[in-house]
Formats: sequence, structure tokens, C-alpha cells
Amino acid sequence: MTARLDRLSALHVGQTESLSRTITGEDVAAFARLSGDYNALHLDDEFAARTEFAQRVVHGFLHASLLSTLVGMKIPGRGALYVSQSIEFTRPVFIGDTVEARATVEKIDVDTRLVTLCTKITNDRNDCVLRGTAQVKVLRIAEEEKRDARQEPAEGSRGLLAGRVALITGASRGIGRAVARLFAQHGAKVWINYHKSHTAAESLAHEITAAGGLCQTIRADVICDVDVARLLQSVMSEGDLHILVNNAGPKIQSAPFTSFAWSDLSHAYEQIVGSAFRVTQAALPALKKSRGSIVTILSSAALGRTAHNWLPYVAAKSALLAMSKNLAQELGPQGITVNTISPSMVDTDLVANVPDRIRQMMVSRTPLRRLATPEDVAGAALMLASPYAAFITGENLLVTGGEVMI
Repeated sequence: MTARLDRLSALHVGQTESLSRTITGEDVAAFARLSGDYNALHLDDEFAARTEFAQRVVHGFLHASLLSTLVGMKIPGRGALYVSQSIEFTRPVFIGDTVEARATVEKIDVDTRLVTLCTKITNDRNDCVLRGTAQVKVLRIAEEEKRDARQEPAEGSRGLLAGRVALITGASRGIGRAVARLFAQHGAKVWINYHKSHTAAESLAHEITAAGGLCQTIRADVICDVDVARLLQSVMSEGDLHILVNNAGPKIQSAPFTSFAWSDLSHAYEQIVGSAFRVTQAALPALKKSRGSIVTILSSAALGRTAHNWLPYVAAKSALLAMSKNLAQELGPQGITVNTISPSMVDTDLVANVPDRIRQMMVSRTPLRRLATPEDVAGAALMLASPYAAFITGENLLVTGGEVMI
């Protein structure tokens, strides 16, 4: 991710943001309903009048919640995850008080992406009512690249995939999203499979249809036999299927060998190999009929020496490569091509936890001096799914910017 897209690079030590709010009785009542804290000190005027405060006291965590608003909306803002917060309540807050929450950046750890904030809340008399220290992680958000005009079909052209139907698993985000968008641009009707990211899938569908493309979203967990059967039944009930892109996969789990249990590997196999196995097997009747294409997304991390500390991921991707080669031999006589794509590190949310120093190391040893983008991989998938790859099968196409050469 480039610095201009990374919110962490926009922060600096000493940076301060604030927001204020007047606490009302309705706020207190709503907080009691949400929290289940019906303490009479907060809700009963008669009870509170007999205490040393002589009036109702606002729940401490009601005004403390302003810090969450401040972190999530202003500093660091979108994509921030609270890690810890120390709190010292120094004075009570009363209904009608206007409080101001303030956060100041004290420290930024680029490698861990942790930001330390000095947090403070004051009332309208400038009395400090809360102080503490917060640690917040600035999550990476894979920004969508601007579309390359070279990927657009020529004006008046029907596109490389005109009249074809493509099913793309895990299509709501990252590589799958870029593949779905590019396939639709080139005339394919695209089935956008997603599991949990309904909003992202619907936004992609809106984007495709607004550009004149054809698509349909369909929810399915591709490691669930029932979901996969329903997925393919829905696709085939609408007509033919010409292209299957096996893209769905989990976030990468990074740890030394001694930290893993066999269940970690078996889970990775289930998500990576099991999903492709299930969907491919269910799609075969339609692909045999159309003499179609299968494109499976792998990773260059599973090649050569393999990526250090990524054992479950690289082991499962290696197995998927072997399965794809085997399928290419078995399905070739039936006119089905089976190919794989192995990109180097692609800037998506699946690798969001990779430290910046590792990213920079990857860039420095890549001749093209950048990380791969989802659009780079989508272009390779388009080529393998197009008529120009009709006599290519059993191949593993490297999309690595020269970082891996064979």
C-alpha cells in the first residue's frame, strides 16, 4: 500500500483531535437500556438527591464512550482498532454537562502499527473528569486501485468473454472483486459469490450494473457441502457455466512451526483445498457441457523455498497446485482447461497484518519495484479464461513482477 493510501503515514506525534457533547437525560436512559446498568444513582432523582452529589450522576462509561467515537471517527479514524485504554475517573459528570474528549498522539510504532494516545475528557468548567492512555492499531485497508484504461474493452467491442458465464468464489473483496469487475467489463455474466461480506458484494454488483455489465450476487460458504450444492444449483438453473475461478481463501496465519497444532493445518486445507475441491466437483457437469475453463488462485509464497512461518497456508496452496495439475490431465480430454495463478504478495486485507518492513523487503527485491495489485491478478485470470488460452492447460502463471523467475 502506498503512503498516500495509508492512514498511519498521515499521523504525527503531537497531533490532537477533539469532540464535545452535551449529556442529556435521554442519553442516560438509553445507556442504561443498552448496558443493563439501572443503578439508582444514575436514574432515580429522589435517590440521587440523598447522596453527596445531590443529583443524578452520568454513567462513567457513557462519557468515556466519546473516546471510542474520537478514535473511530477522527484520530486515527476509519480502520482503527482499540487495543487498550486506561481510565481514571477524576470527577463526576452530571446531566446537562457539556464534555469535551481530546486525544493526542504520543507515540507511533510503524512496525506494529500501534499508536499511543493521551486521552482526556473535561467538562464545561474545564475540570478534568477522565484521563488515561489508549493504544490503537491502525488497520490496513486495501484501497481499490484506479482502473487502468488498458483493461477496458475497446469501444464497440463485445469483449473477450462476451456471452460467457463466470462463477468467482470470494468475489466481494480483493482479487475476486477485481476479477469479477474485469470479467464483466469484457462481456461475461458474473456470479459474485460471497460468504459474510454482503454489503461489499452488493456494492460491486451496483458498480458492474451501473457500467452496463451483467452480474448476480449469491451467498454461500464454500466449505459447506449444502451451500455449495445450492450455489451451483442456482447458477445452473440460470443457464450455462463457462468459467470457474477458485479464489476464496482465509487470512494468512503466521507463526513458527512449534506454535501450530495439526488442527491449524487441517483447517487451512479445509478452507483452501476443500473449498476448491467442493466447488469444482459441483461445477463439473456444467463445465463439461460448455468445455469451459477453471482458473485457481494460488500464491508464489508456496513456491521455491516457500514463505517463512506461513506453514498452514503454503502447505495448503501447494496441495491445491498438485490437485490442479492432476485435474488438468483428467479433464483435458473433455475440453476443460485447468490453470493456476501464483501472484506474489498482493495488497489486500488477507495480508493486512504483514509488517511494513516485510512489505518493503518484497518491493526491494521485485524488479518492477512494487507489490502486486488485485488488478494485476485479474488481468492474468482474464487471459487464461479467454479464447487466447484455449491451448493452455496445467500451467501455473506467475504474477510476481519478476520477484520469482523460473
